[in-house]
Amino acid sequence: GSMDASNAQKVLREFLTKQEGSSLKAWIHKLDPDHEHRITEMFFLRYLRENMFPYDANQLYRILDADGGGEVTFEEIDPAADELWDNFRSWACETYPQGAEDCIQRMSRQTELKVEAIKIDLFHFEADLVEKHWIYGQEEQLFQALCANQGHLVIGDMRWLNLELRRLKKKLKAREQAHMETRALAKKQSKDPRENLADFKRFLRQKHGGNLIRAWRQALTEGDAMLLHKGAFFKACVNLKWRTDVKGLWEELDRDGSGTIGIEELDFRAAEELALFRQFVINKFQNATRAFAALDLDGNKNVSESEFMQALKEFGYESRDRLIFQALDRNGKKKINLEDILFLDHWKPMEFLLARANHDAAESFKKKLHDRFGSLLRGWKMVLDCDGSNTCNWEEFRQACKRLGFKHDVAGAWRALDSTMSGTISLSSVDNASSTVLLDFRNWAVKEFGSVKSMFSVFDEDNSKSLSLKEFKRACRIYGFRGHLKSLFNILESTGSGGLTVEEVVFLDRWANLTVEAVDDSKNDTMTGMPTIPDVPEPGGEIANLGGAKCVAQALEEAGIWKEGDLHPAFKSWANRKRRRPVKKQDGTLPALASQVDLGTQCLARRPILLLAYVPDEGKFRTRVSGARASGKAEASSD
Repeated sequence: GSMDASNAQKVLREFLTKQEGSSLKAWIHKLDPDHEHRITEMFFLRYLRENMFPYDANQLYRILDADGGGEVTFEEIDPAADELWDNFRSWACETYPQGAEDCIQRMSRQTELKVEAIKIDLFHFEADLVEKHWIYGQEEQLFQALCANQGHLVIGDMRWLNLELRRLKKKLKAREQAHMETRALAKKQSKDPRENLADFKRFLRQKHGGNLIRAWRQALTEGDAMLLHKGAFFKACVNLKWRTDVKGLWEELDRDGSGTIGIEELDFRAAEELALFRQFVINKFQNATRAFAALDLDGNKNVSESEFMQALKEFGYESRDRLIFQALDRNGKKKINLEDILFLDHWKPMEFLLARANHDAAESFKKKLHDRFGSLLRGWKMVLDCDGSNTCNWEEFRQACKRLGFKHDVAGAWRALDSTMSGTISLSSVDNASSTVLLDFRNWAVKEFGSVKSMFSVFDEDNSKSLSLKEFKRACRIYGFRGHLKSLFNILESTGSGGLTVEEVVFLDRWANLTVEAVDDSKNDTMTGMPTIPDVPEPGGEIANLGGAKCVAQALEEAGIWKEGDLHPAFKSWANRKRRRPVKKQDGTLPALASQVDLGTQCLARRPILLLAYVPDEGKFRTRVSGARASGKAEASSD
């Protein structure tokens, strides 16, 4: 037969089995005797030549080492056996933390014999695995692979366990160290500034009818200033009696450190709506005074909401959002007068508020960045994200465009990159591929070692403060990272010196603990009504962990009964039972629930109630009521 990419693995496995008895045995004793979980190209080719491999060894190597990392892992030779070996090593470390000697003595049940004299046969080996909760089967294959000389397991065959345990200890020590540092930091920082900002916005909304722009005009600034200085902000917080980490709050708002914030840093979408409205006013009426005269249809110097909407309709203004009215109605008195809208004259909105997302401009910006720095990531680190926090705001972006000499539609490029309108962009907007690779690696490092920094200290065995590609890959394989190493190393190693220093890796720790996308609170900033609703947990969040049952929500969705955006059927049936007068309208539909259901208290009408219940086994289901802080579980029968 011949060998090509499709059957290379199979050919090699059969060859190893013929040579050594199984691919796992070949791996443990011949290919990876030092237990580094990888073999170099040279070693691999030498083994094949010495054992008369019948095909082209170089071709085989090229096929296996697809990512060009200069090494072969067992996973690339025999994935199934690799998984078995991986599971066995973990199991052995957990079961015999005292090491190989202890393991051999306890397996053989012969404590009085010298360790060197003990021989363990298959029967004892299998019995021990079964007794100690080994669940992956294949005991015989494992036994054959572990024994260097057929038939008996001896101390020499288990020496690798001591090495594994030493590595595990190192890892756990580093993790403990990292957790201690994190805890010490957490003590200093009572609350995550991001959460604090979200709380602050919620607090402002509750006080000001759900509108952050109204809150800005009433509570934060004086005389409708559209820029807010640091001192004024601190003073406003004192007046509002808001005490939680005001300094951290300001730093979170004033990302560019300019000492002032604009309204768009508090509520991006509302600022955008307002900027568009201002543009419309200035274009059509030249100034706010004339605009007000036109809006005031009955000439009584006051404009009510319905009058306002009617006037906008007549002027052909497209986006008629109630929140514009609420933002203009500064004191919440349900009508606006001239003073309420004069601020539109002197406000100069940020240019990107009026820009349209321009994807071509964004692409040409990326190209320019790539051409200047050789890679997007390097450009990101050099000009966009100088502090390594994985965020870049509008001001930093504008400066970067200046440095690069990028003159196209800067604001449009920004809007295209900041697709979630959160006011900042992260690496994933500029270079998604690198971002994904780095996040995978970062999350693995944090999970295994507690932080990227402590991972580096474990990897850097000779304390040289830098890792060569070879050291880095060896350490990654030993500690079980399975991603593509070559691309990862090239992404991290941005200087081109061929080594990784702590600084090149540690910036990943500053990527505040985010998942792949920055935790984006702009989703809660939309200009819709009912803004004070606490977040309802996703169906299938913590509640779904109660067991294998599907929650009704999922079951009904899958059956197509509960359509996106509808009320939950269980909620409907509950509400129907509470109907005061289910009078049908003339067209046969029922009037809105709120107008006919006595929901008891006022707060229930404000908060949607979502029933997350489980599909009943015996015709009844329990419901969880979230949002309406019900302490008792409501019982609902499954109609």
